[in-house]
Amino acid sequence: MPNTIVLNSVGTLHLKEAPANGAITPGDFLERATDGDFQRQDTASINGPKLIAVENDLVAGTITDDYATGDNVRATYLKSGDEVYAFVAASAAAIVIGDVLEFDGAGGVKKGASGITVATALEAVDNSGGGSKARIRIELI
Repeated sequence: MPNTIVLNSVGTLHLKEAPANGAITPGDFLERATDGDFQRQDTASINGPKLIAVENDLVAGTITDDYATGDNVRATYLKSGDEVYAFVAASAAAIVIGDVLEFDGAGGVKKGASGITVATALEAVDNSGGGSKARIRIELI
């Protein structure tokens, strides 16, 4: 398992910071809440900004160390070609390499069905029987 969320970037990362508006795990896609705080991206099948929470390496945080409500979240906007370690929800449809992916409305991605593609799968993940979210390597479009 990689120890970082951004696996490969086509350019310079531009880190952003804001308080967490709820629990956030590195690898969650984010959006700004009405108060400016970060929250998990909560709308499925949209083509919005691709902002992802990254590990808090300033305090030796890893990709498994969650941010709690009020913690200062570190995040970066992604560009086409960036490769990251994101999430697939529990009980999500199986994904194979090359599948198109869209936002799932819970901070992760799912197999594309709406035609609003945000990424492609770089690995196969079958979490259809899983009870918790699973990691997946993806490339942003």
